[in-house]
Amino acid sequence: MRAFVATPAESVAWLSEPLPQFGQRLGAVLFRVPANVRRPEDGSGDARLEALLAAWPPAVPLALEFQDQSWHVDETFKLLRAASAALVATELLEDEAPPTIRRTSGFLYLRLRRHDYTGAEIDAWAARLAPFLEAGDDAFAFFRHDETGRATELARALAEAVSHLVPDAAGPARSAA
Repeated sequence: MRAFVATPAESVAWLSEPLPQFGQRLGAVLFRVPANVRRPEDGSGDARLEALLAAWPPAVPLALEFQDQSWHVDETFKLLRAASAALVATELLEDEAPPTIRRTSGFLYLRLRRHDYTGAEIDAWAARLAPFLEAGDDAFAFFRHDETGRATELARALAEAVSHLVPDAAGPARSAA
C-alpha cells in the first residue's frame, strides 16, 4: 500500500482554506517542526521550507517553530523574512536561559513552556518585548496549559507588565496550550 504524500501546495490549501472563517479572531497559525526533523546539510530542507512558504497564503499570518536547533541558521531566517513568517521563540523547562527573539516578520510568537514564572521573570519578558512593541510589532505570547488556570494569570501579568513599559501596546491577554 502506497502512502499519500501531498505537495506543499496541496497540504497548505487543505489546511488554510477554512481559516478565513475565523475573521479578526485569527491571530496566527503555528506550524511546528518536530525535534526529530533535523535540517538536512545538503540544502534539501531549505528547498522544502521555501516551497511551503511559497504556498502559504500571504493574508494568513504564519509562525514556524523549529524544535531542532539545526534549523536556527541564517538560511532559515532569510527564508522566513522573505515570506514574512515568524520564527517562534520557545522557552522550555530545561532551558537555562531564555531563547533569542529573532524578528522575521511583523509579529513575534512566543511559547513560554515553563510550569510557572516569577514576577521578576514576567518583568524580564516584558522588557525583552518592549523594543519590538515600541517599533510597532505585534506579539503573541502563549503560556503552558495547566489544570489550575495559571497560564491565564501569567498572560494577564505579562500584559500588565508590558502596559507599564509600552502603554499603547498591551492588548487583551489570552493564553493557550
